[in-house]
Amino acid sequence: MERNPFLSLIAFALLVLLSVVSFLGYLLAARRLQTPPPPETLTVLTREGPRILKGRLARTPEAWRLGLGLRKEPLEALLYLFPEATDAPFSAQGYRFPVVVAFLDGKNQVLKVVRLNPGESVAPGTLYRGILEVKEDLVPLAPGDQVVP
Repeated sequence: MERNPFLSLIAFALLVLLSVVSFLGYLLAARRLQTPPPPETLTVLTREGPRILKGRLARTPEAWRLGLGLRKEPLEALLYLFPEATDAPFSAQGYRFPVVVAFLDGKNQVLKVVRLNPGESVAPGTLYRGILEVKEDLVPLAPGDQVVP
């Protein structure tokens, strides 16, 4: 039986077509991952009652580096949760607007509240497990308030 000469050409064309389709899928997937997910809601239980804020939860070192005042998305709050307690200073370096920063314990209860202008830093003077960063004048935060992610 004689082999068809076009069989090799058809197999090669199919291989090229599959490669092009898989490359396009890769490009589309990479483009889809670049858009941020929709904002979540964060609830703050204050003495005046619950307040719901449009925000985001930051759990990774990459997310921690991009603070509320550096993000382009229209968020009202950013909640940082850390795996271990820390007393590291917090900085609003490069921010475009003032923020209110609440340092949280392991149960997301507010320990200390500080207002920061762009470029300012604060050392909280206490161990904390999370930070709630809110645009200024949105919610009156005080020690004892609770954050619900």
